[in-house]
Amino acid sequence: MPYIDTTATIAKDGQTSGECDLGRVCHTLIVDVPTIDTAQVTLQAAKASGGTFKNVYITDPADGGDNKVITASGTGATTWVIPVGGLQFIKFYASAAQTTAAVTFYVRGIWS
Repeated sequence: MPYIDTTATIAKDGQTSGECDLGRVCHTLIVDVPTIDTAQVTLQAAKASGGTFKNVYITDPADGGDNKVITASGTGATTWVIPVGGLQFIKFYASAAQTTAAVTFYVRGIWS
């Protein structure tokens, strides 16, 4: 399967990563999540480069509810596999500034 590897970094004292262009619409994201020191981090997406970024939700197969793609503070050394269906422009948003150091997310976007 074709894919693209890229990164998105939330700077120390920052809350939002730079925009991450996956190069084309992807059906799956694989994200290596770094240790987050002070905040929850949410995956966001926009329809176009420079667009309005909104939280990404996925449907929970257990209960049919929609849940944000989110991680808690202290989380690290984990990997998300996200069936996104149609995202190309993404960001990571932290609910508070990172106080210890910058955090970098490693992202693989997969398309068919």
